[in-house]
Amino acid sequence: ADYVMLACIDDSAELINGGKKNTIDDLEEGELEDFITKLGIRAYAEQQIIQDEQDETSSEPSKKEKKKAKSSKTKEDSQSDVKNTVKPLKESMKTPVQSTEIGHATGKKAKQKHTNLFEFIPRQTLLIKLGGKWFDIEYTSESTSVAQSESLVLQYKALAQKLYENEIALYKNKKNFQKGANSAWMKSVVSTGTLTDRMAAMTVLIQDAPIHSLEHIENLVSLVKKKGSRKQGLMASDTLKDLLLTDLLPTHRKLHTFSQHPFEQLEEKASGNRDARDRRLILWYFEHQLKLRVAEFVAALDELAHDTVQTTKMRALTTAYELLCSQPEQEKVLLIQIVNKLGDPEYKIASKASHLLETVLHKHPNMKTVLCCEVERLMFRPNISSKAQYYAACFLNQVILSHNEADLAAKLITIYITFFNACVKKKDIESKMLSALLTGVNRAYPYAKTGDDDVCKQLDTLFKVVHIVKFNTAVQALMLLFQVMDSQQTVSDRYYVALYR
Repeated sequence: ADYVMLACIDDSAELINGGKKNTIDDLEEGELEDFITKLGIRAYAEQQIIQDEQDETSSEPSKKEKKKAKSSKTKEDSQSDVKNTVKPLKESMKTPVQSTEIGHATGKKAKQKHTNLFEFIPRQTLLIKLGGKWFDIEYTSESTSVAQSESLVLQYKALAQKLYENEIALYKNKKNFQKGANSAWMKSVVSTGTLTDRMAAMTVLIQDAPIHSLEHIENLVSLVKKKGSRKQGLMASDTLKDLLLTDLLPTHRKLHTFSQHPFEQLEEKASGNRDARDRRLILWYFEHQLKLRVAEFVAALDELAHDTVQTTKMRALTTAYELLCSQPEQEKVLLIQIVNKLGDPEYKIASKASHLLETVLHKHPNMKTVLCCEVERLMFRPNISSKAQYYAACFLNQVILSHNEADLAAKLITIYITFFNACVKKKDIESKMLSALLTGVNRAYPYAKTGDDDVCKQLDTLFKVVHIVKFNTAVQALMLLFQVMDSQQTVSDRYYVALYR
């Protein structure tokens, strides 16, 4: 195309875009002039004329005459009102102005800028470039923990909403003007295609331009929330999960809300560049909206996890686990969802939840304390079933401890002893729960501070339990007694009598 353009440069025939006439970028006759007129340069013509008159009153008559001659010459040569306003602007920039006049002009500009700070100016081109990960754009990482002025945030949010809506409208217009089978197919498939094709089309559109495709993310969330079609909900859930993990969520941080950005320094960071400021506002507004959609999706997952069909519950549980392991967004809510499934009536779901929580600890050892506290909260709930408490105790006694975690070990021993006393009071000593609790104490005791008071107080009770419970539970009780007495170097005859019996 470049060769053709250069080869035929002397021809009178019009060549545009390598000979392709009537494409999107083809300018009609007079279109550029109309566009310049719409920019509103005429509105500033009077300001320029006033500035010229101020220059005429300066103490340099020779320069004043030159300037008059130049301005009159430009007025004679100009052909349109647009040119009449542009030329004096250039000439006034050439003429020297006294320092007082400069200060006065800048003061006017600053005042004007302050009054028009939140004015919405619609753009004709996209501010956000397409392609790449949205969270890799330079402005997205700008955040602050300092509380911002609420009124300032609200004003910027209203402006950001208008800018974002304008950006989406420009993107849609651009897509509508694009000619080709691919874009037309995408548009029709998203609304009228089969379920699989709709998911595939939405995935491609979101991956191409995530910031401009928030409506498709909303559609996927609504499909997950929609009741009556499990297949549709599960497919939308899997599609959205994959998009969140690969294209939408940053792995190194949580999403920020709109108020967590430095608005008080925004104009300073943008250095007076309106495009840079508006680009930041669009990105921050999108991030806020995406955070809300992710929260809706996680809540919808919890609804799916309470379904009556086991397969649906299992899929929802696995999705929550994958989101929790891969990125920090909504991690507290996801963790609570998985821990709650320890109390599921179906033993397969409860054991699956226990296994997934162990895998989470293997991948993220720093979550150990948080996870144990959450399981403890589940065990002490007033309406919890004994089966759920048993599964929770089984999970806790599998937690691998180290000598640096004495506080956590002591906390676990307190939980075990509390439930141990409850079991003895209920005379429920034949249950599997007692064995699980004693196993947990045995494993946690070496890592706790030596001579733990809670365990020492239970020695008499443990000796009584040894003679009543089943053989396996009795062995666990004897192991615990030996650990406690050996650490204090007081292994008594009573212990050996109980052991030989």
